[in-house]
Amino acid sequence: MQAQEQYIEEDEIDLRELWQTILRGKKVIISVVVLVVSLTVVYALKLPNVYKSEMVLIPTSQDSGPSLGGLGGLAAMAGVSIGGGGSMTPDVAFNSLLNNYEFMSRFVLKNKILEHYMSTDVDKNYVFALGIRGVYDFFHSSSDAQEVKNQADAVFAVVKKVQSNFSITSDKKTALITISYMDSDRIYPPKVINAFLKDASKYLVDNNLRIIDNKLHYFEKEMQRVDAFELRKSLSGMISKILQDKVMMQSKVYYQCDVLTEPSVAYIKDKSKPKRALIVIVAFVTSIILGVFLVFFLEFMKKEEGVVSE
Repeated sequence: MQAQEQYIEEDEIDLRELWQTILRGKKVIISVVVLVVSLTVVYALKLPNVYKSEMVLIPTSQDSGPSLGGLGGLAAMAGVSIGGGGSMTPDVAFNSLLNNYEFMSRFVLKNKILEHYMSTDVDKNYVFALGIRGVYDFFHSSSDAQEVKNQADAVFAVVKKVQSNFSITSDKKTALITISYMDSDRIYPPKVINAFLKDASKYLVDNNLRIIDNKLHYFEKEMQRVDAFELRKSLSGMISKILQDKVMMQSKVYYQCDVLTEPSVAYIKDKSKPKRALIVIVAFVTSIILGVFLVFFLEFMKKEEGVVSE
């Protein structure tokens, strides 16, 4: 019983000593907090606002058409795909092109996105907290040019930036496709979204039209070869369905989609990030912890020096 009371007493003494150590080092803690928070505030003020623009699309389903029966195997043997388009939805197709470097490199060059991000006045429309731009300008002088070793490096950097700023998602319940783009220039995202959808849709439609033409060519050849009425009727139905798909595909502004909402320029106060208040709060809490550890470390070093001197 006495041993237990002694342990409790020692624990209380230890806690008092820890608290006394913290009180003795409060100036160090305050200094660390002031330094870290001040640097964080400067960093937060240096960050420009980032804005997001969104476009919502309604995917249009395409029927697979009449059953091919034995025609599917016959076409496959001839090296022609006559499926109903597979399970690739527009959002999957768009994401595939977004992650394809060859397509995206052509995209940033064709639409002068490379020139935009490499220009010295790319930040002319940036918006900052409290309207304070001076901190940003202090760290980014107007004479600082975007230096790259060659155009290939520049294209690679801009492609990665564009890919990270894009988001293409599909709602599982409604099937609606949301395409968004984020940038510090709030005027620029709608332009990038429209340009991407235009180029991606053209690429996908042209690719599908080539497949459709191959199908038509194959079935027209088969129509001339077969004599059986039922088979000719089935081929005629398939040709009619393929022609219908071709017309429908060419009638869409965007690949297999109708537009629900157009992308628009975000309101100047409707920023997506940075969360400056959260950044400062996290820095404040972290600085207190660092300050306390520093005080304990200094106290430990003093005790070690005292032991060595003795």
